[in-house]
Amino acid sequence: MYIDEAAKEKFSSKIIDRVKITKLPFIDCVLELANEMGIDHGSAGKLLTKTIIEKIEVEAKLLNFIKEKNKNSKLPID
Repeated sequence: MYIDEAAKEKFSSKIIDRVKITKLPFIDCVLELANEMGIDHGSAGKLLTKTIIEKIEVEAKLLNFIKEKNKNSKLPID
């Protein structure tokens, strides 16, 4: 399914507006907006711009939902 950039920008703009108004985390606003618009949660990710995805990743790291990537980590070699 192809989603044009204009649709991504419009959806992401609505998310940013909602975050500003409600002070809720980005991920919560994405889920709320998807529910209101009748969009499947799994499909909502396709409507997110790179900026929104990065903001969600930062929130997830702060909440320890995902681990911080360590560029210096290596597998132990015995």
